[in-house]
Amino acid sequence: MSDAATLPAASSAAEREEESNDMNQATRKPTTVGDVLLYEYLEPAGLKILDLAEMLKVHRNTVSALVNNNRKLTPDMAFRLAAAFETSVEFWLNLQNSVDVWEVMHDARAQEEISRVTPLKTFLAQKENQVA
Repeated sequence: MSDAATLPAASSAAEREEESNDMNQATRKPTTVGDVLLYEYLEPAGLKILDLAEMLKVHRNTVSALVNNNRKLTPDMAFRLAAAFETSVEFWLNLQNSVDVWEVMHDARAQEEISRVTPLKTFLAQKENQVA
């Protein structure tokens, strides 16, 4: 008996399509970390990028790139932002993750490459057939 038989069953194509359709319903790009920082924290508090850089103990260029959506949030920065604004680390990481997933889902090149990925069950079956 092959190892493929012991693997958990993959979701059906219909289930994957349904999940994909659910995720595609929200076509608006999720709010970025930079936008949340700017509109929810900096502007209401009258803070400048330099002020936030001082609070976070990082270079102002680091904060500027994040606020202007030219740099992705790192886990280290998520911890700093959570400490500065008394939020959870997960709040910041989830914002970044939502944007990252949306970008991949709406990137035709990435979707084309993903469509060529071989599922494990198929790969193992092909491998088993080569040996036989």
